[in-house]
Amino acid sequence: MTWPASAPPFLLGVATSGHQVDGNDPPAPNDWTLWEEAGRTQDPSGRAADHWHRFAEDVALFRLLGANAYRFSLEWSRLEPAPGRFDEEAVAHYREMVATCRREGVEPLATMSHFTLPTWLHGGWLSPLAAPRFQALAERLARSLDGVQFWCTINEPNVLALMGYVEGTWPPGQHRLGAARRVLLAQLDAHRRAYAAIKEVRPRAMVGIAHSLVHFRPARSTWWDRQAAALADRIFNQWPIRRAGPQDFIGVNYYAPRWVSAKTFGRPALTGPTPGPTTDMGWSIDPEGFRQVLAAASRWERPILVTENGIATDDESERAAYIEQHRAALERAQTEGADIRGYFYWSGLDNFEWVEGYRPHFGLIAVDRRTQARTIKAGAAAFAAWAAAILPAAPPRLPR
Repeated sequence: MTWPASAPPFLLGVATSGHQVDGNDPPAPNDWTLWEEAGRTQDPSGRAADHWHRFAEDVALFRLLGANAYRFSLEWSRLEPAPGRFDEEAVAHYREMVATCRREGVEPLATMSHFTLPTWLHGGWLSPLAAPRFQALAERLARSLDGVQFWCTINEPNVLALMGYVEGTWPPGQHRLGAARRVLLAQLDAHRRAYAAIKEVRPRAMVGIAHSLVHFRPARSTWWDRQAAALADRIFNQWPIRRAGPQDFIGVNYYAPRWVSAKTFGRPALTGPTPGPTTDMGWSIDPEGFRQVLAAASRWERPILVTENGIATDDESERAAYIEQHRAALERAQTEGADIRGYFYWSGLDNFEWVEGYRPHFGLIAVDRRTQARTIKAGAAAFAAWAAAILPAAPPRLPR
């Protein structure tokens, strides 16, 4: 697949998702709305970052940081509030978002499904309506959003299957391994349908999936632990990519390694101990694992977009160091032959972080939950410096 001639050769951007930043005023209920109402999260999402109303201000701030790209999601429940009935105002809203990005010199990357599902889709991804309605949504969006060249159909299908159907901490809160496998396959089927629908309308669009990829490390140097780590890699990382079908790029969401032992392998979380420094999510900081995941993704012989990578912390020196370390790891992977065409920091804004609520702070930009005021964080200077170093006509350095 040919890289779009009008797109930057390297996309250096930030990422968000609709439910995590948009806010529910006016209400657009989805399965996570019901999950919050049932008290299954630390906080309700509420107004979130009110990005629905403030997106123009936010895109301008992203550009000030030096970003030339923005990955955001299209909330299905807003776009199609009932089966087969599209909300023209919601479609127009996203059209204006794309136009705003274009005016600011920011390449939009639109994600169709970032975990949330409409409440009318009873059974979620296992509903017989899921794949055909998702295909119809893809066709409608491809025709309506003519400024979008980069499309992500599904965000982290393996994580949704794991958290919703094995761990049970996300909707629908089940513990059924067989259902998890069927949900994963259903999402991949939906991707294939959406891919075909988008390409029918826009043959030159770049369409892929944002895969959650983990660097699985053996807890010990024993043969059994090495085999357990390799098996975890095949099941969690490789199998979804192999089964997904056509992808014009491989989206990589990377946050942390996982240590696996033969004794603990088989537990749903696929996790072992987490030595070394950790983030406020309790995740190990491991830039070398990032490099190895990028190198492994090269086997698929597609351009690689790092669709998410970031840190939850209130220590801005730690955020800056994290960005610098992962930039260095990405550049090492490039020198070793990985065809990496973009990097999106998670997240552009402090946001609603699912069951953890508002405690973790991933954003380059802080959001006051009472006033909705935005403040660029000190750690964002590392991102701005990266942009200034590699992108033409980057904005001036941020004031100290």
